[in-house]
Amino acid sequence: MITYAKVIRWRKHEDTIILECVSDGKQFEIPTYKSRIYNAHLLNGEVYIRLDSNGNIIGIDV
Repeated sequence: MITYAKVIRWRKHEDTIILECVSDGKQFEIPTYKSRIYNAHLLNGEVYIRLDSNGNIIGIDV
């Protein structure tokens, strides 16, 4: 099952980008390596991420 979450904020921490997201009224954070997100500056707009059933990122919709 694919879940969509809205990125409400993001921040850098060493070699990681932490995405602060909300889905179904629940807030959570997803860490990912900077090397996996090539254009982090695009995260400043309205961004949604697709998550698999395990909570892993399978796509980003900008």
